[in-house]
Amino acid sequence: MRRLSFACAAALACFALPAWAESSDAPVVPAPKQPNPTLAAVPAAPPPVAPSASDGQPLALEQDDAGPLETSAAGSAIKIYGFGDFGYRQLFVPKNSPWLLFLNRQPSFFVGNLNLYFDAQLASRWRALAEFRFTYLPQGAPDTSLSTNEVRRYDASYADYTDYTRSHGVGGIMIERATLEYSASSWLTVSAGQWLTPYGIWNVDHGSPVIIGVSAPFVIGAQLLPKSQVGLLAQGSATLSRDLELGYALGVSNGRSDQVPYEDLDGNKAVTARLSLTYRGLGELTLGGSLYTGRVTKGYSELYLLNGSPKSRLDVSEQYDEISYATDLKWLWRDLHLQTEWIMNDRRYTDRGRPRGPNGGLRPDKRNFGGYALIGYRTPLLGIMPYLKAEYSPEPQSQSIGVADQVVLFTGGLNFRPEARVVLKAEYSYGYFPGADPKGFAGNDIKGLDMQAAWAF
Repeated sequence: MRRLSFACAAALACFALPAWAESSDAPVVPAPKQPNPTLAAVPAAPPPVAPSASDGQPLALEQDDAGPLETSAAGSAIKIYGFGDFGYRQLFVPKNSPWLLFLNRQPSFFVGNLNLYFDAQLASRWRALAEFRFTYLPQGAPDTSLSTNEVRRYDASYADYTDYTRSHGVGGIMIERATLEYSASSWLTVSAGQWLTPYGIWNVDHGSPVIIGVSAPFVIGAQLLPKSQVGLLAQGSATLSRDLELGYALGVSNGRSDQVPYEDLDGNKAVTARLSLTYRGLGELTLGGSLYTGRVTKGYSELYLLNGSPKSRLDVSEQYDEISYATDLKWLWRDLHLQTEWIMNDRRYTDRGRPRGPNGGLRPDKRNFGGYALIGYRTPLLGIMPYLKAEYSPEPQSQSIGVADQVVLFTGGLNFRPEARVVLKAEYSYGYFPGADPKGFAGNDIKGLDMQAAWAF
């Protein structure tokens, strides 16, 4: 395996890589005021740390002692909180590298995430939660739909009628989740709406201030399980002994909602299940396993005439059944942090939904497998945490054009929290595609430096 030479401590940072949900080391925040501390739906005021995914709360700051930002007509508190991050990326690749078609050619600053939560306790057992990400997209994004060798950028500029028709770029809003929750007890909470798929560690507890690295692990971005789903989700936990807790989740949904988030095109509901065990006798050790199965259908509707009467049908362009297995482990012991996740996805096309492959012929059934491991240690030196991460992951985008199957990434970085609500990060990464044609697209290695300032508010 190729050796990775890490840059000196202060400079470490990476190209599009991992994340470590570090719940116990999250920013210190004021304990939120609860409408009724006895409610199971919203736990009683916790110790002054950011909520973790395990208690169903989103990350980041809720509200301070000054009270909620708004109050509904019924008088229940509406808490508004969120997180953001600012980054810097510099790639160390040749000036003619093909990766510069898609990645920034020059060292660049950018705002990565700006997420807001709207959280309301509607009644003693009812809660509403919504999370939105504000983004510059689609302005400036590479347009990879072109069939030529050139890649142009989307221009989403429009004339502003309030500013003498001067053009302004328009961004978008991503709905991360929007749920109505009913809490029957600590072992049963039912959510209806769009929820984050409850697998692994990173996907639910994804906020920039509470993860170790600059960005998500590559295998998480590959979405071998969907990032979010629309449907019903039941989850909860039970104490088995003083040091042992069992958690579970069971959901039914429309399945993957990347293209059509509000309609099930095949009527085949997807199922998600998860079990986890947490042992607190030696620090905090959590072992989890998740399963997802469903059908993906892509196509377009067509209107036609039959015996003079208008009819409609769905022309399927791609359809496959999939099943995913995921396992994860997180161990927090004193100042040591260890986290790993591994996922396998099997995809089998239906007879009418098998598309053509990028290199001719029909696309074959496929198994994707990958994961990551991250280890870090919070030192007594200003609380700085050095960390290392290794990844082996499928790369769906390169697979779709037939240039590479897997990517290997190595990262070294630093995580520093100067204030309870502010986190500074830097990491250096090196990546390559094993088995790729050295003269081909994927024969070009990637080296990059990422730095980030993340904050909760």
